[in-house]
Amino acid sequence: CAVEPFPTMSIYCAGKSGRDMFHSVLAKEHSSNLTQNDKGADDKEEQKQTFKVLNYAPGLCDTQMTDDLAGCAVLDEGLRKNISASKEEKKLVRPEETAKKLVQILGLDDYESGSHVDYYDV
Repeated sequence: CAVEPFPTMSIYCAGKSGRDMFHSVLAKEHSSNLTQNDKGADDKEEQKQTFKVLNYAPGLCDTQMTDDLAGCAVLDEGLRKNISASKEEKKLVRPEETAKKLVQILGLDDYESGSHVDYYDV
């Protein structure tokens, strides 16, 4: 939803897009080569990257939210049918599965700080 717009989900999509930008900015703020000026204009001290930022999208998860969306009368009809079919066909991601994949991604530490990593792309 942060990358692709969904009809009738403007607020949710805007929140996801905002999260993407937040992670990008946070990564940039904490990247190497930042300088800190504590002692005056001529005395700058280099800082190292303080942490890495991962913007993880967990996939369409089997949660109360998807249950609610599958039965929502005001949701875009095509989107509602897609969610309902995914639920009926057991294609929704179980929260345990996406958490396991997240732990694997973090363990490999093979991502660029601030990057958007989607469950379906790994």
